[in-house]
Amino acid sequence: MRLSERLLRKNLWQEAIFLSLFFLSILATAAPQDLSMHLAGNYSTETPNPLFADGSLGISYHNGPFGLTWDITADNRGTYVPIASSVSNPFSLDIRNAGFTYDAGSLSLFLGKLPVKDEIESPYSLFLSGASPSLMTGGFRYHSGVFSFSDRWIGLNRNIRSGLYQTSIQNIYRDRGAVLKSYTFDAGPVRIGYQDATIFPGSYFDVDIFANPVQSTLVQAVLTAAGQPSSRSGNYNSLMGFFGEYRGEGWNMFGQLMIDDFNLNRFLNPTSYQNPDKLAWSLGCNVALDRGKLGIYTAGATRYTFESTSWEFYSYTLYPGSAIISGGEPIAIPLQDQMLGYINGENNLAFMATWSMPIKQMNLETGLECVLSGSKSPTNPWHNGEAWASLGTQLLNDPVLNIKLLFNARISRTWGDMTLLVRTTGGYVFNRLNPVYPGDPGSPFTVITDDGGKEMLEPVFVPAAGDSGFVVEVSVGGIWNIGD
Repeated sequence: MRLSERLLRKNLWQEAIFLSLFFLSILATAAPQDLSMHLAGNYSTETPNPLFADGSLGISYHNGPFGLTWDITADNRGTYVPIASSVSNPFSLDIRNAGFTYDAGSLSLFLGKLPVKDEIESPYSLFLSGASPSLMTGGFRYHSGVFSFSDRWIGLNRNIRSGLYQTSIQNIYRDRGAVLKSYTFDAGPVRIGYQDATIFPGSYFDVDIFANPVQSTLVQAVLTAAGQPSSRSGNYNSLMGFFGEYRGEGWNMFGQLMIDDFNLNRFLNPTSYQNPDKLAWSLGCNVALDRGKLGIYTAGATRYTFESTSWEFYSYTLYPGSAIISGGEPIAIPLQDQMLGYINGENNLAFMATWSMPIKQMNLETGLECVLSGSKSPTNPWHNGEAWASLGTQLLNDPVLNIKLLFNARISRTWGDMTLLVRTTGGYVFNRLNPVYPGDPGSPFTVITDDGGKEMLEPVFVPAAGDSGFVVEVSVGGIWNIGD
């Protein structure tokens, strides 16, 4: 990069940061609003920089039903090349939460880069990650007491920069978007609902799917039906599922099911090919006790769930590839940051118990988790071309499994507008999931090409026998909130 280009980029970042702070100061003079500042020091065995800092500055403005949020974050954990390295090296900046909301009682609207949440409250929710990532989203929710309907668009990737990913297959990194719909009936202690999601490659936003209240699997079938005047090309991916919840006095229990693909041939045509079941499930309960609140959760997903099945990429993931070229080197995207839905992805079983309670003006939250995983292929169809028809439905049948045993705790104490918090995670990981690139020396995966000879070079994440070790993460920080 020439000196003039570096100076131009530096000036652009300086102007962007200055204008952001300027607009935040203007909003801070308005009323009513909440101003929030967060700063923490961290140690982690799981980040490129073991010692790092992170912080955020945000403001929310509310006036009647209208709301506006603006949250800017910075950290130097070193996962990728710093976004604003020319002015704040080695920190990366991000817009984590910035959008508009309008809540008119029975109808609420939202638009912007906002945290997304599933219909069930669980760390193992299936259609939207339990980590509640902030995504470009827009939509509405209507509820009448007994019935509610939600229609949400999510922008996944748009105008991907050339050379960001390694694979050269044409159109695999096209624009992608998603629409998620839910239909819920709420009657006393019982809440049940239907959910579906559609990934559409080739478009960032698809009004024909978003603006149609009919469930998306039927919309997809009509739009892509052959022999019609408006027949569409392309291969969309529709998933469907159900959820239910029962709420008692001081407790609740819930379940959720996601169906990516289900083998009906076992009933309708047993002599034909038997495609694998691609399913995910989640169960949980919360119980209020005399000494705190107990939560128990479990979830899992079969192999191939969430994966694309063809070179027209439509996996149920946030990003179109599994590793990017950052600073001239391939950097694998952490799996927990990649999944649009279930945070642990395919080929997995997970169990978690949580407990929380106030202790002498402090809030204590703890959790114990066990996660078992086989290999995962967020990008490469059928685990880089496995013979799926002969293998059938699979779950954790890899020769080596990845096992995570983790304990975490969070303690916070509030004095007026200030909150001090300490977060820790400790445990052990057996046979870490490592990215294995097709064609690399010793790789079990061959390089697969399309009809034009272009290569698929995205990694598959495989448990590495013997690559085990302790996990230690500690964060000490504070939050300052000013609100009317």
